[in-house]
Amino acid sequence: MELIVRFADMGIDQVALCDTTGVANPTQVEHLFAEVRSRWPGKQFTAHFHNTRGMGLANVLAALRVGITRFDASLGGLGGCPFAPGATGNICTEDLVHMLQAMGLETGVNLDKLLLIAADLPNLIGHDVPGQVVKAGVSTRRYPLPDAVDRMPPQSHKNRTGGLP
Repeated sequence: MELIVRFADMGIDQVALCDTTGVANPTQVEHLFAEVRSRWPGKQFTAHFHNTRGMGLANVLAALRVGITRFDASLGGLGGCPFAPGATGNICTEDLVHMLQAMGLETGVNLDKLLLIAADLPNLIGHDVPGQVVKAGVSTRRYPLPDAVDRMPPQSHKNRTGGLP
């Protein structure tokens, strides 16, 4: 908060709050961003999350709940933090865009083109990347039923459309 006060005093109107070590949790994120938006309603805040402990996208949702609409991300989730050994990269751009679009939010990003670029990233850098959507496909992707399901008695596949019981 002290740094934001100093930035505000300098006339800076855009501030990125960063969790570069990936230790934040959604409750912390929601409280912090709610407070900064309350104290500085005219400033533009950006959230920068790493997915070191698997909470990057959950933290985005927490920030969204209190009105944050700008997020840093990187293709394939590349990145890291030199100050935190073992810290993984940023939240993955294609996973973030997929989540937001699946929630009905407009991102202005062509997800299909983004996924085409992300699919080639491991070849470019020489190792796998943590992005999930590029591996599994978008959530609207449908798969054919296995042949064994068609041979099951009718009462055995009441939930075969994929719904939870």
